[in-house]
Amino acid sequence: MPHEEARMFTLFEMTPDLVCIVSKEGYFQKINPAVTEKLGYTAEELMAVPVSTFIHPDDREATAAKRAKLLNNHPLLNFQNRYCTKSGNILWLEWTSIYLPEKEIVFAIAKDISVHKQKEGELQENYAR
Repeated sequence: MPHEEARMFTLFEMTPDLVCIVSKEGYFQKINPAVTEKLGYTAEELMAVPVSTFIHPDDREATAAKRAKLLNNHPLLNFQNRYCTKSGNILWLEWTSIYLPEKEIVFAIAKDISVHKQKEGELQENYAR
């Protein structure tokens, strides 16, 4: 078992995807290095306030609605929203999450899709011309 735990720890630490455990109340409990790297905040800053603090204001309502469904045992698949980095940039993320009611935590993985969204926007602009 210790070997398996070591492998899981390595995966958690090394993946470029954002991996986190969030409390039922909406606070980060555990985050991998990609979360701090992408958002630009320290782990302490991220864990001190609700996750919703970092969500783009225009996406907070839709995210809250999805979170409510998630907490009612509806897994979240490929949900896209924007986060605000410490430097003021916008980061597009695509989330897959599951709620574990017996532990009252959300296990979530997100991919940074910012480059994809930028290219998608450029294509739409070119098409509109």
